[in-house]
Amino acid sequence: MAIEGAKTAIIAAEGFLKGAIRLKGAEATVSYPETGYFLPCIYALTGKDIKKLSELSPILDYAKSLINDTPTVENALNAGLATLIAAEVIEASRYASLGKPYGTETLDGFPHMGFQSDVYMRKQGVGLVSHTLPGIAVIVGYAPNPEVAGKIGKELQERGILSFLVGPVCEQMAQAGVKLGQEYGMVPLGRGLTAASHASTLAFRLPIVFGGYKPGKKDEILDYIKHRVPAFILQLGTLDNILMAAIMGVIAMGLTVTSDQEIPKIINGFTSQPDYSKIVESACEVRNLTLYPENVIRLKRLEIPIPIAFGPAFEGKSIRKEQMYVEFGGGKSPAFELVRMKTMEEVQDGKIVVEGPEIDQMEEGKAYPLGIIVDIAGRKMEKDFEPVLERRIHEWINYGEETWHLGQRKINWIRISKEGFKKGFKIRHFGDILYVKYHTDFPAIAEKVQITLLTDKAKVEEALKEATQYYDARDARITGLTDEQVDTFYSCTLCQSFAAQHVCVITPERPSLCGAISWLDAKASHRIQPEGLNQPITPGKCLDPERGEWEGVNEFVYKASRNATKRLHLYSITSFPETSCGCFECVAVVAFEVNGVIIINREYGGENPTGLPFSTLAGTIGGGVQTPGAMGIGRMYILSKKFIKPDGGIKRVVWMPRELKEALESGLRKRGEEEGVPDLYDKIADETVAKTMEELIAYLQKVKHPVLEMPPLTV
Repeated sequence: MAIEGAKTAIIAAEGFLKGAIRLKGAEATVSYPETGYFLPCIYALTGKDIKKLSELSPILDYAKSLINDTPTVENALNAGLATLIAAEVIEASRYASLGKPYGTETLDGFPHMGFQSDVYMRKQGVGLVSHTLPGIAVIVGYAPNPEVAGKIGKELQERGILSFLVGPVCEQMAQAGVKLGQEYGMVPLGRGLTAASHASTLAFRLPIVFGGYKPGKKDEILDYIKHRVPAFILQLGTLDNILMAAIMGVIAMGLTVTSDQEIPKIINGFTSQPDYSKIVESACEVRNLTLYPENVIRLKRLEIPIPIAFGPAFEGKSIRKEQMYVEFGGGKSPAFELVRMKTMEEVQDGKIVVEGPEIDQMEEGKAYPLGIIVDIAGRKMEKDFEPVLERRIHEWINYGEETWHLGQRKINWIRISKEGFKKGFKIRHFGDILYVKYHTDFPAIAEKVQITLLTDKAKVEEALKEATQYYDARDARITGLTDEQVDTFYSCTLCQSFAAQHVCVITPERPSLCGAISWLDAKASHRIQPEGLNQPITPGKCLDPERGEWEGVNEFVYKASRNATKRLHLYSITSFPETSCGCFECVAVVAFEVNGVIIINREYGGENPTGLPFSTLAGTIGGGVQTPGAMGIGRMYILSKKFIKPDGGIKRVVWMPRELKEALESGLRKRGEEEGVPDLYDKIADETVAKTMEELIAYLQKVKHPVLEMPPLTV
């Protein structure tokens, strides 16, 4: 079946390609939107950076060469890879012909989303690296009815599994009331089978971006996907030759397929589960246990007594003003959240109290006060753990299908949707969420958890005074703390599941590249989980205080990087900079033309003076490779006094996207004053004044940027 299906797929691809060439011409541009990886499946497997329609004919010839009529498993798998290539040729031809073949404005009128951008791919890659995203599912075909489809979709969302939908199941999910879209982790790709290639393009980019593999290293890339990308396919409905060929392609990628059809045991990784109540769990188990035990897809479903769905899949959603029933904070009403360490005697485990009006006493569309106080007791609980545990409130409230959270401390902002109110969600349910999650995620330290929810304005304002004292005391403990004042740094090897040679070194003045872990966070994490990913590093003898080199750090990193990184300069971009995985918040790159440093954040997709998009720049430094002249960084490191200190520090920054610049405005102005350039903020260019190197040079000369008088940068 697979071999015949591959032949049919290639014939179809030839037809689509001829049609596109007839319509647009052989030299017409062919590309997917918002990516620096050309046609990712073809790019990864062959190394060919396809840019024109005429360049696809040789690719189809290559696909044909993979097909051998002899019925063996190896030939079936190669036919599968040929089918993946043919599918991408079809999809690329559609993009070339139609410009935008997916979306509500197209003929089918359904919000199919097609190709997924590099920004989205990186965001999900970071989730996989940090294990906040436990896995990826691709659901292909159609269920017996919308009800069955809906149950499968909601179970996947509750498990936190990012899901891509292909075929009639997209409409079935919508009919069953499953919320669709990137923000809900349930992404409808397209009605046709070839739309599934937009899921495979995401998988094919991960080894290049996070693993540092070169395009064209087919076997290495397939091995990376097999061992490091926790993804599986759910195939629903009848099988035909083309679908079987596509399934063989998926298995050739090292992934697994679970079908609702009764199928013979023909190859490892392709299994049957006709019981729809068990199909998701079976698919997770097959990907987990049958072949690749090192890939962990969470099987656990939390039982939280709330009337809405709950899970990591909902973390990225928004609740807009017109969808909101009530809100708290956000500058419209007093609000705060606080975690306090208490003694065992002071905490009554499981006690959840609402002091003030409940949601059914609140008027739709209004803002109300809210104070969230979580008291935690445990023999291993420490004062330093408070802010670490407190920041989880943001994450967990966003896990609710109908709840939304932004900010922290006393600048938080929370919303409950109209749909959530209709389903019966109440203020006290915030307490249920937090109680279960603290006990589940931190059982060693949260032995007792008690939660008080204040909605009475006077009580919120009074409690806010105490909360502010807590915040100020915490800040005093960390503010001004320098690397020289501590005798322990911390490592983070979380990303080694994707970039085996990368090691992050976290100090008081240098947070993690992903921006999620400060030195205090790493310290607390090690105390909570001594055998975990944040291990203590004794710096030892200081070899170069200016560049940030220590004997003990070098020894630790050399061993932890599998002997890949021999020396590390924590404060320099030009000598032996820290390596990167691919989950960094920003990329910093030396621009020798202007003797300065350009910084681009992950979210920015516009033009910049380097002429290269974020994805291309990031691709040169990911995978745990040390690259003098470029490195990945966290946003807050930009404001550190140790930021590229030996290379000129903050005064070297010449360009950054406006969004990033404005987000860091107060800190940048302060650092400029400290460095004797009080107007430095205004001298740093952004895309509104310079998108090319020529425009940047002119702007820097116009504003007399300090780099014009600084010594040349060398690598």
